[in-house]
Amino acid sequence: MVKRKNKLIVEPFDDIIVIGINTGMIDYQLAWNLNKVLKIELSKYRGISFDNEGFFSYYLYDAGENANTFNLVSLVSTTGKNWVSFKPKTDYLFIIRNYIKESDLQQLLVSIKGISNVFHAYIIDTSCNNKIDIILEDIEFHEMELANEENKKNSGILKR
Repeated sequence: MVKRKNKLIVEPFDDIIVIGINTGMIDYQLAWNLNKVLKIELSKYRGISFDNEGFFSYYLYDAGENANTFNLVSLVSTTGKNWVSFKPKTDYLFIIRNYIKESDLQQLLVSIKGISNVFHAYIIDTSCNNKIDIILEDIEFHEMELANEENKKNSGILKR
């Protein structure tokens, strides 16, 4: 008799949509345009750094509990080094966390494509792209570091 093994497969990043953006804009220009057309408030935080290869720009907007969180992350460092390369060419990842209706997602994608100097925007299939999980883990780790730094600052202020 052949023994059957049950294998549990866990999707580490549920309810995440990743949009790849190709543009000639600098990070703050793209963030400003995304804020304007999507009516969000992306704010720049300390960039992500690996082995002193420059910084990869990092923006965050958290709409609050039970709402979406948005990240804009550059895939090209300040020194011109690529974090990872995608086909088609992708300069930025726009990450949406938590559930978003398909109709709202499509409208969001149309709005991003309508921004002047955005050459291409597309939804990255996270289920078949083996590079994306590592990138999302790095981004999540960076976000946790920023939250820990913020907590340390706040706790220092509250102590007497």
